[in-house]
Amino acid sequence: MKRRGKAKDRPIKGLRRNSAARKAPRARNADTSPGELREQLAQRTRERNEALEQRAATSKVLKVISGSSGDLEPVFATMLAEAVRICDANFGNIYRWDGDALHLTATHNTPHAFAEIRRRLPIRGTLTPAGHMVATKKTVHVADLAAEPIYTEHREPGAVAAVELGGVRTLLIVPILKDDELIGAFTLCRQKQVRRFTDRQIALVTDFAAHAVIAIENARLLSELRRRTDELDRSVAELTRERNNKLMNLEAMAASIGHEVRQPLGGIAANGNAALRFLDRLPPNLDEARSCLSSIVKDVHRASEIFGNILSLFGKVDERPEAINLNDMTRDVLQTLDRELTNHRITTHTELASELPVVMGHKGQLQEVFINLVQNAIEAMDAIRDDDRILRVKTEHNGDNTIMASVEDSGPGIDPPRLGNIFDAFVTTKSHGMGLGLAICRMIVERHKGRLVVSPAIPRGSIFRVVLPVESA
Repeated sequence: MKRRGKAKDRPIKGLRRNSAARKAPRARNADTSPGELREQLAQRTRERNEALEQRAATSKVLKVISGSSGDLEPVFATMLAEAVRICDANFGNIYRWDGDALHLTATHNTPHAFAEIRRRLPIRGTLTPAGHMVATKKTVHVADLAAEPIYTEHREPGAVAAVELGGVRTLLIVPILKDDELIGAFTLCRQKQVRRFTDRQIALVTDFAAHAVIAIENARLLSELRRRTDELDRSVAELTRERNNKLMNLEAMAASIGHEVRQPLGGIAANGNAALRFLDRLPPNLDEARSCLSSIVKDVHRASEIFGNILSLFGKVDERPEAINLNDMTRDVLQTLDRELTNHRITTHTELASELPVVMGHKGQLQEVFINLVQNAIEAMDAIRDDDRILRVKTEHNGDNTIMASVEDSGPGIDPPRLGNIFDAFVTTKSHGMGLGLAICRMIVERHKGRLVVSPAIPRGSIFRVVLPVESA
């Protein structure tokens, strides 16, 4: 017979301990009834479900915050709806603290009459539960507001409104803090029953209050970003307009020089050729040659005035306004363009008001306006094949302390769709024009605090009217 080893004769200690450990729960469970076990299981299940529900609600709130474009309304609406639902409250509110009072910002299921009172009367005072929260920056939990002295004895209006209009019994007020600075409050209310909120429910509302801070800060940052972006856009737009204006001024200056100087240069060339012909005669016709040379000198002075007017318009020349008689200026313009009017077989009719008040302004610039309008009328009437080419120039004193000068032609007129932008830069009805003449004219008139308008003439043609204030600087 084989002998047993000593190891086999010794008991296994570990196995003995495990057996003892298994016997302990059995002993404890033996003291617990099946009903109590089922209750414990149900309690654990409720706690687990509540924790999962709160986690899902928190996730939903965070998702709304992350997807918000700076609008706090949907964020607060989601927070309040989830808090009221999970915490088994009847309604909830969010307030904003401005350093003096709590202002109602968002509501969920709040009775209408109570919400209206809260909107009209922000929460102030230190005797109220909200006032205690403001003073301590800590959560305030009131089991039964209807039993509190502030309602039963002091009859504080806010407490009376909460109980009698809102039906509030149990009240929870959680501060919304940013870096320990009060910025608002989160409240939940239970109506018609006294039932305190659980620690887990208070913790959920406290978390929502912290998330509200994040949402408010995000909204502030987005608002600041939009404001600065708008300011940047406005700055870029202003710089773009300034750049475009400078470019337009350069182009307009070049076009204006070419347009305005063409007439005196043409006169200089014509008079110079005529003077040479008169001098080539035998004997030379000195009187006619002298007359042509005088006209040349006049045109040179005219060209010099044009350059001065252009410089004052587009440059920074600071000239004092002078008194201008529009009747005298109109006669000067027609005299200057008399040869051009005659060459184009145009009959001129004038109707100048007597005792016309003077206007204050830059005479050379306003003269350029009327020269441009008359020259435009001459070019417009070139399209008329018959001899019925009539230019009508009229001045009158309006009753609204303004005077008006009009230039009417008998040309084909302007197409009605183009009347709205005829004064815009680079818009022209001419095949050879740059579209800057009328834009410059409007610029000059507006600098004189006036208006330049156009309308169709009857039976044909166009009427350009310059309206200027009397004695305007």
